[in-house]
Amino acid sequence: MNKRIDWIRYALDLAKVAATRSEDPHVKVGATILRKDHSVASLGYNGVPSGINIKWADRNERRKRVIHAEINALRYIRPDEGHILACCLSPCRHCIQAIASYGIKIVCYEEEYDKDEFAFELAKEFGVSLCKYVEGIYDQ
Repeated sequence: MNKRIDWIRYALDLAKVAATRSEDPHVKVGATILRKDHSVASLGYNGVPSGINIKWADRNERRKRVIHAEINALRYIRPDEGHILACCLSPCRHCIQAIASYGIKIVCYEEEYDKDEFAFELAKEFGVSLCKYVEGIYDQ
């Protein structure tokens, strides 16, 4: 008998699909927000606002302009609607702030974003559980 994937794997797989929409040639990131009943509340991916063109080759200038997948996913929900946010990369400090302001307490990711260690400290302070997902295991 086939075993079904768990809800976090499901959300992370949806985030990976959303990431394929990103124009960013360096890092493609997607995010999924699930409600408490595990229905999909929102999807998002990293990119610039609609109608804006940037020079993707200049990585440092790109970083100043790209809106993160988590922020784009939060645009489509109401505060306290989301229960779990699943993302390809661990969130930066700014995304943790926004995630906490929407009342989301669980964030699962597959890879660590190595540019912002303070995000982990901030998540603890804000009561947001950051969980690294490794095939069925949530490492908190």
